[in-house]
Amino acid sequence: MLKHFLNPPNWFTSASMFCGLYSILLATGVDGEPNFYRAAWMLVFAGIFDMLDGRVARMTGTGSAFGIQLDSLADVVSFGIAPAVLVYAWGLRDLGPVGLGIAFFFFLCGTFRLARFNLTADGSKSTHSEGLTITMGGGTVAALVMAHAANDLGVVEHPVQVAGFTVALSVMMVSRLRFFGWSALRLRPQHMMLVALGMGIVAFVCLQYRWASAFLAIASLYLSAAMVDNMMAIVRREPGPHIEDPLGLGLDELDDADEEASVVRAERRDR
Repeated sequence: MLKHFLNPPNWFTSASMFCGLYSILLATGVDGEPNFYRAAWMLVFAGIFDMLDGRVARMTGTGSAFGIQLDSLADVVSFGIAPAVLVYAWGLRDLGPVGLGIAFFFFLCGTFRLARFNLTADGSKSTHSEGLTITMGGGTVAALVMAHAANDLGVVEHPVQVAGFTVALSVMMVSRLRFFGWSALRLRPQHMMLVALGMGIVAFVCLQYRWASAFLAIASLYLSAAMVDNMMAIVRREPGPHIEDPLGLGLDELDDADEEASVVRAERRDR
């Protein structure tokens, strides 16, 4: 076990878990008054450490099966439990048991999404992922809380809206919708206009509000782009590399029928 403690990638994974734990303490006010702004920032730092552990493993050649399992467990803490506690303490507490149930639903969907990924991951890189990642789900919650706290908006006046937002994120995580992965972020000439538009929107938000609101603007652009991409996939009947029928509308059966028809036509030509 000592070799795992001394493995550099595991240090970053452990740092991510610490940030998740500290976020929970800040959100619940164990050491005083709750500090939702700092709690949200801890989740941002957790995301940074989560990105770094894999890169450190590849750079140093110290990746291991133990590290992969540890990373999954860290994600459950930092992007499942911690955001659920944060969103409940910040905006769902007034809903009572319903708010608690919605917070648990977020945590449950994030865990299910991660378990599904662990079962289907084959190590290959893809431009899309099936369902919103638990990291992005927790990060979006943190971005919302951070923007609200940074602009001194006080207590949450509309917890029902927060509940709807949380449920929507939860459903996205366990859905078959496809979301852009890191490998899809390569800049291409045909995408430069969209990238410039996105940067302009983020800059406008930073000028109009506190700069911490930029995280929410980025998350909103990401989710909006993913929804547009899924709508276009449905219209064009292009399921994508890993996702067949992203919304569960039976499109995969139509694609199978088209493929079978093509095979029949080819056999007839051969005859």
